Amino acid sequence: MMRFSPWLTATDTDKNAEQLGAVRSYVIRLSGIQFFDTNENPLHPKRAEMVGITLHGAKNNPFGREEVRYHYKSKDRLLCPVRAAQWVYKAATTFVTRPGDPALLMWNSGITSDAISALIKRAATRSGLDSTRYSTHSVRIGGATALLNSGVDRLVIKLMGRWLSNAFEEYGHRISKLSQHMC
Repeated sequence: MMRFSPWLTATDTDKNAEQLGAVRSYVIRLSGIQFFDTNENPLHPKRAEMVGITLHGAKNNPFGREEVRYHYKSKDRLLCPVRAAQWVYKAATTFVTRPGDPALLMWNSGITSDAISALIKRAATRSGLDSTRYSTHSVRIGGATALLNSGVDRLVIKLMGRWLSNAFEEYGHRISKLSQHMC
């Protein structure tokens, strides 16, 4: 449920970007991804049970306060954060990414939110869904809504999603009101 922005480079639609393709100060660097065992000892990515991702600020943390988010391995092959970080490392080897470079860097070029959005929309279309209803923003909202509706503590959702406000709580209320009109 992390924001997409720490993974992306600036685009022409970014109001705060000084130049197109600029690497934001809060982008996740390859060196900011660390792998651990269950006792928090660093080890090789293939044997990891937990991943730590160092964040240097964000849209909602303009002062650059550093924080590390830890995620444990899940049994889900598709949505496991440790497995996802292992794939990022594998791609970094292929693209010869240096430790100080953005973690998701392809041929000396970053990945933009427009590219991610286009990929999500293509996947929606191929699945027979209305692609206009999906964007990079919908993933974060959807994650927060799913957690909220399944009874996860609001503080956990707020911390995981790095929400500064309680805005995510509105999404759950909207969904429940919408369900009143369904059969």
